[in-house]
Amino acid sequence: MIQLKNVSKFYYSKGMIASGFSRVNLRFDVGEFVVITGESGSGKTTLLNVISGLDSYEEGELYIEGKETSHYLASDFEAYRKKYIGNIFQNFNLVNSYTVYQNVELILRVNGCKKAEIKRKVPAILKRVGLSKYAKTKVSKLSGGQKQRVAIARALAKDTAIVVADEPTGNLDSKSAEGIVKLLSEIARDKLVIVVTHNYEQFEAYATRKIKMHDGKVVEDEILRKTEPAREAGKRQFHAGTLSAASKLRLGLRNTFNILPKFVLLLIVFLFVVLAVCGEYTTFRYSDAEAAKLGYNDYFMNYSEERIVLRKQDHSAFTASDYETLQRLETVKSVVKEDILLDSSIFLEDSQFGYDAYPRSARDFKGELARGRMPEKENEVLLTGPKDDYYFQEENLDQILDKSYTATLVTSDYTPKLKVVGVAWEEPAENLYTYGGHIYLTEAMMKKLLRQTYSVSGNIIAVVNENELQSEKGMQYYRPMANSNVKKGEALVSEELNSYYEKGKVIGQEIAIKTKNLYYEKGIRVKAADTYNEKTFTAKTGLKDFELNDGAIFLNPSDYNRLFKTDNYQVSVYTADLKDVDRTASELEKMGYQPLALKNTLINTANELISIVQVPVTVVLLIAVFFIAYFVIQLILRSRASYFSILRMLGLDKRSIRRILDVELITVVHIAYGLFLTLVACVRYGLIHFEYLKTLMEYMSAWDYVILYVVLLAMSYLISGKFARKLFKKTAMGSYREEA
Repeated sequence: MIQLKNVSKFYYSKGMIASGFSRVNLRFDVGEFVVITGESGSGKTTLLNVISGLDSYEEGELYIEGKETSHYLASDFEAYRKKYIGNIFQNFNLVNSYTVYQNVELILRVNGCKKAEIKRKVPAILKRVGLSKYAKTKVSKLSGGQKQRVAIARALAKDTAIVVADEPTGNLDSKSAEGIVKLLSEIARDKLVIVVTHNYEQFEAYATRKIKMHDGKVVEDEILRKTEPAREAGKRQFHAGTLSAASKLRLGLRNTFNILPKFVLLLIVFLFVVLAVCGEYTTFRYSDAEAAKLGYNDYFMNYSEERIVLRKQDHSAFTASDYETLQRLETVKSVVKEDILLDSSIFLEDSQFGYDAYPRSARDFKGELARGRMPEKENEVLLTGPKDDYYFQEENLDQILDKSYTATLVTSDYTPKLKVVGVAWEEPAENLYTYGGHIYLTEAMMKKLLRQTYSVSGNIIAVVNENELQSEKGMQYYRPMANSNVKKGEALVSEELNSYYEKGKVIGQEIAIKTKNLYYEKGIRVKAADTYNEKTFTAKTGLKDFELNDGAIFLNPSDYNRLFKTDNYQVSVYTADLKDVDRTASELEKMGYQPLALKNTLINTANELISIVQVPVTVVLLIAVFFIAYFVIQLILRSRASYFSILRMLGLDKRSIRRILDVELITVVHIAYGLFLTLVACVRYGLIHFEYLKTLMEYMSAWDYVILYVVLLAMSYLISGKFARKLFKKTAMGSYREEA
């Protein structure tokens, strides 16, 4: 069955070489009850470890059923132990946190036995070794003799052809020892039993062969009695199956909770990782958000980070139904219909007053009046500003109330007269170019301002006798202007247009005017009813500033209004919180809108510099958290190293041990993550008050929680892999010695 030819074992330590045994030649077969004896340090236990595949050898050849093993890798010896060897250790090597039943069950699971087979075999084996009544007792509560019987039961359960026992009676009283020796002799009838002992007298009555060792050499090999073993039974092939996925899961879950202090420590470590990673991430997001407030935008004058600019994907105008839908969104604080005007400040002035403010509809005013009333007529306005502004101090409010001012719209040449009929205190929004507040206008005036904005923001072309005359932005030439002195369907034009006709006369000719902007295209046709020059300009238009209006095409207000629609094609929504912006934008896109979150358009050199420093620092801190957690978890797992070493000595391969450990760590991760989510939910619904978690929630989206979960799983997987690799760096016995 086993043959050793000139086999030697050496140990290497700190440059020194020590001999375990040297040039041993032995042959063993089924049916023998071999007792190896000798003084301490003679090499008998080392020889047994080599025979059982727990340790390697450096010289000679070990044959198993005639096959050489000198080329074996660690995995080959594990397969050998699993198929041929049943170990009975001097120190038992039982899982103390398991019951007697679970220890015997373990070896059957390792060898791929089915559930029904386990339930049938374990009770029978326990009965054979006299431990039936201790089946549900934890091994840690047994006596030395009872533990040794459990170890023998485990070897019997494996039912291999070879059983090796290292000092099986060394820790027992004489009565218990006698029972163990007798039990081993019974096993030897159809197996090869090899026992190492320093007390040969205990085995003398049963041994069939005695081997004595001294100083690493075999000095005596005596056949005590001839045997006639049932060789067919002994030579039968033990079926070494594989640990099933269900058994890996079962063992992993069992190991998670069977040592409570270890479970609690692992749980604390993973909770620390969750909070540390979340804390670092949200700190990054918070500083990023704070730095972003210093950004600017060259296109939008009002670039509040909570603002999302919208237009419809089909480019149609917004309707009352759209406004209602937007306002119903949970994360939307307010909807601004006249969005284009948000970026068109109005400057009010007279000889003693000058104030810059952003136009808003009077319907949007939610504050309290400090003086006056709400606007009612078209040219009446409500003005707001900060209380520390000179004009808005309590004693100065009457100086601006009930007075008319010239209003200049930044994006237009429209300069109406507006009367301030009410004032209120209001802090200006962040990220505004102006230092003022808001000017609240009537619906009629808002429509006028919208038309004026559309008239100057689009491309305008006048077709005169097939000549396309384009109005340049900011210039009055060929630009339509409303004038009540002109009849509907007609136009008053500069006499310069006469030059585009052969007869030099534009009057009576049709002129097409087209406008195109981001949102719509529109065109009208009118007849040139009259012309003007510098001398006739005031009489025909009622205006005085010829130079500012020279070249303009004057239309009746109704035609002008048809050309520049007052429909709304762009809307802004403001979220209740900055952290809701991205989620709201994504939701709006799914609803058929084209969103532009202004926080993503800001130019911020300072923020970029901060990111350059912050990103690597964050990465370093996260790596530090990982390694801190890794080393702590490694220390905790050291308490389980002997368990996994025992599994390895029983023949379990690296992959299976890794999967058991994966289940154990991943289970703890899920519990830790579940506790974290429970705490988050309790904070969200006000059941508990935890300021740290409340801050985390403000900056974490649903995807962030998913990413955190994946990071924790990856971390547990990497730790289990590294631990398993370390466990298998040495031989099974070497690994066990190191942990011991």
